[in-house]
Amino acid sequence: MKQFFLLCALPLFTLYSQPDDSWKVYSDSSLVRIDVTVDPSILEWMYNNVESDSEHVASVRFRNAYIDETADSIGFRLRGNTSRVSKKKSFKISYNTFIKGRKLHGVEKLNLNGEHNDPSIIRSKLSFDLYRDMGITASRANHARVYINGTYYGLYVSVEHIDEEFLKKNFADDSGNLWKCLYGADLQYLGSDPNLYKNKMSGSTPVYELKTNETAADYSQLARLASILKNVSDEHFVDSLETILDVNSVLRYFAVNTLIGSWDDYRSLMNNYYLYHAPSTGKITLIPYDYDNTFGIDWFSVNWATADPYNYPKAVAGPRPLWERLIAIPKYWERYTHFLQFYRNHVTMLPLWENRINRIKDTITAAAADDHYRTLDYGFTMDDFHNSYSSFPYSNKHVKFGLREFINLRNSSIVNQLNPLGLFPDVYRHDIHPLHPLPSDSITVSASVIATAGIKKIWVQYKPTGDTVTQVIPMMRSAVPGTKRVEEFDRWTSVLPPLQEHSSGTIKIFVLDSLDQATLYPGGGFIVITASNTAAPSLIINEFMADNTSITDPSGDFDDWVEIYNLTAQPVTLTGKYITDKPTSLTKYKFTQPDLVIDPGQYLIVWCDEETAEPGVHAAIKLSAGGEYVAITDTDGVTVLDSITFGPQTANISFGRYPNGSDTWGFMHPTPLADNSVILGVPRGTVVPDRFEVSVFPNPFNPTTTIQYWLPNASNVEIEVCDIMGRTIWRAVAPAQQTGVHSLQWNGITVGGTTAGTGVYFLRVRTNTNVISKKLLLLK
Repeated sequence: MKQFFLLCALPLFTLYSQPDDSWKVYSDSSLVRIDVTVDPSILEWMYNNVESDSEHVASVRFRNAYIDETADSIGFRLRGNTSRVSKKKSFKISYNTFIKGRKLHGVEKLNLNGEHNDPSIIRSKLSFDLYRDMGITASRANHARVYINGTYYGLYVSVEHIDEEFLKKNFADDSGNLWKCLYGADLQYLGSDPNLYKNKMSGSTPVYELKTNETAADYSQLARLASILKNVSDEHFVDSLETILDVNSVLRYFAVNTLIGSWDDYRSLMNNYYLYHAPSTGKITLIPYDYDNTFGIDWFSVNWATADPYNYPKAVAGPRPLWERLIAIPKYWERYTHFLQFYRNHVTMLPLWENRINRIKDTITAAAADDHYRTLDYGFTMDDFHNSYSSFPYSNKHVKFGLREFINLRNSSIVNQLNPLGLFPDVYRHDIHPLHPLPSDSITVSASVIATAGIKKIWVQYKPTGDTVTQVIPMMRSAVPGTKRVEEFDRWTSVLPPLQEHSSGTIKIFVLDSLDQATLYPGGGFIVITASNTAAPSLIINEFMADNTSITDPSGDFDDWVEIYNLTAQPVTLTGKYITDKPTSLTKYKFTQPDLVIDPGQYLIVWCDEETAEPGVHAAIKLSAGGEYVAITDTDGVTVLDSITFGPQTANISFGRYPNGSDTWGFMHPTPLADNSVILGVPRGTVVPDRFEVSVFPNPFNPTTTIQYWLPNASNVEIEVCDIMGRTIWRAVAPAQQTGVHSLQWNGITVGGTTAGTGVYFLRVRTNTNVISKKLLLLK
């Protein structure tokens, strides 16, 4: 039972999140075809002005196994650095430049990389795949045939753009600053003035280019990181650094780059990475970027297959304080060594992924053979294409090894280079699930632990507030079989008894290795757990509109909006409470307006536009017309007063409760700050959905919830609710349902006629061709 719960704990986030079909854009199950149509004179101008980032109007047709869509008025331009002057250019396609908000299945921009350096046309794709296999935040990538005005321009790698949409898909809090770090981004301390980092240039290009929140242009956290790297003493360095940096993301980045021979990065060339600062955690994460110069490509006469992992060669001389300060700390040295060893043994050894390499090569070979642009820069022939995959010695110009040859050499040489220090055990990650438990919830604690000498025992020291005795609960090894994620391989788990409502507790983790070396984690303070409040909500979401072109805010803008309603007989203060569009970030936007009070039976409109300085009540969130989560959280940052997970919305039609405050939801004519109108709606069958969607509202619920689903095609529908052990406790079948929007309710009564208790359940809605799962939370 303990093992089952552990393995299910992480996927719960996916089940709770909204469906995202952007995977279709980056699927590598088939070769993409992209046809661009642009005025020939514009194309000629682009090739004559290669440094220009001007976007030109074009149309594009995107085709693969899942998509065949044409869009007019897209933005089209050249992209890249050195590739701009190559014969085989790289391109950027922007769906939202001229028509704001438009996307291709959730994707706003396509980066089409010509890979003119790489005769295999696969190195960057494989690098991104490895990162994602390891659970490291990185772009998705696949291959595409690209045609312009009917002419074949070659085989390209389409790489996911790192922008606001990327942050939204990969981070619980996507509201922070994202910096693109290019050549010269060494993170040296320039001074305390943040503008010094903002103004640092390499030629005409910013070294640290802010890609989000550009108007505020706040570089203070970047300056703070550089200051810590330069000015904090060794004694206080670890504590200071871990308040601002996700150290594990950086160490894993360095480990992967070592194993794939990447030098066009921070450590060797101070180039090609992103930094993202999430306000909710206060920490900066490093995101990898640009990986065509890997697996044996070299311009500096360095053998990257045998490069010293601790004294990594610098393609350009100069300080690298982020690497140099980290590797000088013994526990980070040990952690980096462990990451290298794990990734070598479980991810990068050739037999573990050679079939993938073969499959992709088979898919792209014909497209590479047809690509004459591929030959223009370095004269690479089809023999070079095939030989660049080889396990035998191959070298031509800057390509010093065949792909398999490099992989085998690197994995062989690293074994004798690793130098573990044999330190005390290191707890480098912990997870609590649920983070804010209900009074009836058991609490699962997991920890990822390194101990070079081997682990003798681990236990949790658990003390609920008010107890005089500390409970000692053993942790059991719970590695995920076959995982490529080091934190899952190193995992130990324990299950703690529930807390009382409104209560809290503290945790410490004790580790003893086989040499009787002990570690108590965290070293200072405790991990604190706080139970959620199950009291009836005072404020609820009563109505919202996620596709608005008919109702203006006080500034005259057509923004998404949420109507909050006071259910009680007393005034309720909204100041200090939160609104969020992320179930994993319940404190995304805090209402700081003084004396923000909603009277009994009255309403407040919150404009969801991220323009918080405008008149009215505005929040730094946005709603998605394709489906979203929205919630109100109490001042404790834990208690969800009300939430809804909804599916696709219709322009200028709101979605609300009828009557006010009830558990019945439906489409209606918008009634902001007024009683909700009778549900019209959108009568069943009149809306033709473009994809299968499922929403559940309310969720959490008591005792009834509505299950709504969108059918793009007529289908049999099977709906079931399962408990955490996977047993079906309720089931409904709807044969031969027509295209449209359908709904039904579950009142918590099981197939046996009993009432389901408080807890987590799983909903599955299955059609003839698809199945969607969601997490349900029943509160009593």
